[in-house]
Amino acid sequence: MIRYLTILAVLILPSVLFSQEPEDPKKMFRDVVNVEVDRARFSPAKVVPPPPVEDPKAKKKKQEEVVEPPVDTLPSTMPAPASEILKRAQAWYVSPVPNKKYVKANGANSGKSVACSATFVFKQKILNPENECDGKITMDITIEAKEGKYRYTVKNLKHVATKPGMSGGDIYAIVPECGSMKINDRTWKLVKNEALKAGQQIVDDLKAFMKEEVKSDKDEW
Repeated sequence: MIRYLTILAVLILPSVLFSQEPEDPKKMFRDVVNVEVDRARFSPAKVVPPPPVEDPKAKKKKQEEVVEPPVDTLPSTMPAPASEILKRAQAWYVSPVPNKKYVKANGANSGKSVACSATFVFKQKILNPENECDGKITMDITIEAKEGKYRYTVKNLKHVATKPGMSGGDIYAIVPECGSMKINDRTWKLVKNEALKAGQQIVDDLKAFMKEEVKSDKDEW
């Protein structure tokens, strides 16, 4: 029995190890972006200490001294709190997409990051295309928040065709999932270019949105 378990472990262990391959940074969009906010708005309120009990004898001497107000040497901005960055990331996910260029779905908020998926329509803009591979481009997006910065990741970019058996799959693959007989090299290059443009579109929209503070709809008074 022990010998059987040992042989089984030897057979299974390599497949488990190879299945846990590290992420390839060349197959994703990823960067860290710093975020600053207005210090006057986000810094904690200063605690004013109670006035000291003065000695009447020393009061006259203090009146003769010139007391200058303290100089505020802190910059006007400060690193954004992680909660503010996470708030902006969540607001980006639920915000409408300009011109409905893509659809966001499957949103999740862990309290430290926001994740979702995005789908773009893929349609060949040529007459009589060589391959019937119109469909969609899908991808996964994660926004991780820390104090003063966030890291975005756009990965798992895939081509999914409307016609069965014509999906290219991973757009970083040399040969499409359905095979080069169904999607030739010229068409596959077109699919890849459109997918990379879609990924960059997500990055540009996200970075522009994350620069601004989320406007509150509450009637504060």
